[in-house]
Amino acid sequence: MTIEDKGFHAHSGWYFRREDDGSVRILAPDSIGTHQRVDFDANTWASIVASVSSSGESGDTFRAALAFHGETPATT
Repeated sequence: MTIEDKGFHAHSGWYFRREDDGSVRILAPDSIGTHQRVDFDANTWASIVASVSSSGESGDTFRAALAFHGETPATT
C-alpha cells in the first residue's frame, strides 16, 4: 500500500482499509497533524461490527459479520 492509498475516508481524516490478510487498518488524525495507525485482525473486526449492530453481539451476529467480511471463524 502507498501513502496515496490510505483507504476509505469516513470523515475528518479517519481512514479504514481492509488488508489482504483480512485485518482492518484504521488511520486516525492525532493532535500534531499526523495519523495514528491501529490494526484489528478479522475476528476482532467482526466482533466490533457485531457489537455495534442493532442486535448486539452474539455468536450468530459475530459469525454473520465475519462471513460478510469474507472470513471464516478461527478454530482453537
